[in-house]
Amino acid sequence: MTTHGLTFDLESWHQLVRRRVTGETRSAESSVVSMAHRFLDVCDETRTRATFFVVGLLAEQYPELVREISAQGHEIGSHSYEHRLLTTLSRSELRADLERSKKQLEDLTGKPVVGFRAPEFSVQSTDHFCFEVLAELGFTYDSSVFPTHGARYGIPTASRLPFSIETPAGPIREYPLATLKLGRVQLPIAGGSYFRLIPAPLLRRALQSATADGCTAVLYFHPYEFSEDWLYVSGLGRKNLAIARSLALHNFQTRRVRERLVAMLRSFRFAPLGELS
Repeated sequence: MTTHGLTFDLESWHQLVRRRVTGETRSAESSVVSMAHRFLDVCDETRTRATFFVVGLLAEQYPELVREISAQGHEIGSHSYEHRLLTTLSRSELRADLERSKKQLEDLTGKPVVGFRAPEFSVQSTDHFCFEVLAELGFTYDSSVFPTHGARYGIPTASRLPFSIETPAGPIREYPLATLKLGRVQLPIAGGSYFRLIPAPLLRRALQSATADGCTAVLYFHPYEFSEDWLYVSGLGRKNLAIARSLALHNFQTRRVRERLVAMLRSFRFAPLGELS
């Protein structure tokens, strides 16, 4: 039976949204810990392990959370240190960020960190210099490519299947995010907002199709999708239209995410990405 990939981007939505609007980097909200624990509870309930791509800013503030996740048998990967879009970084800036992130997470867990996910999937081509930098630093795989056309991210020409990216420093295994092919359209179904908006039967059909084809489907989630409270960033929601839209989306049918994820985990086989190589 095909094994799929379960991933979780461990970051602070409030911290990153506020920085985007004001330019200030404030502390992460404490509720991110309880949200992460709700996802961990789902994993315990379904006896599933996942890859947690961790932002360094959050790990700096909540190191015990990272150690706890690792001690429970989940894989720790890098989601960069500062969560800056790759499109805004030079090669040397990216290398410095990744070196800092890798060392921090390895020091916290005592285990090798070999996987990476770019902030907001901000890899715009499979020949981006980030893959060579990853190989140079000892990473073995990436999960940043979304093989679909999106407003903020996506490489529609990329393979839906896991593939290898050859670089002068060595190969990087790529685990693209899950999509469902409907005619000429690659429909993103990987998690997050898609688990709110896409009908449950279509999500199940996508996983069934991937399983039948022997295609690893990679799902991803965030702490805020396991929030029990209304998401709101004080002083920003009414001043920025993009933030207002994001708040509307992230507060829409949040309970669906957990319900649909549990159903998927009970019906299909999932594992950390590092175990799929």
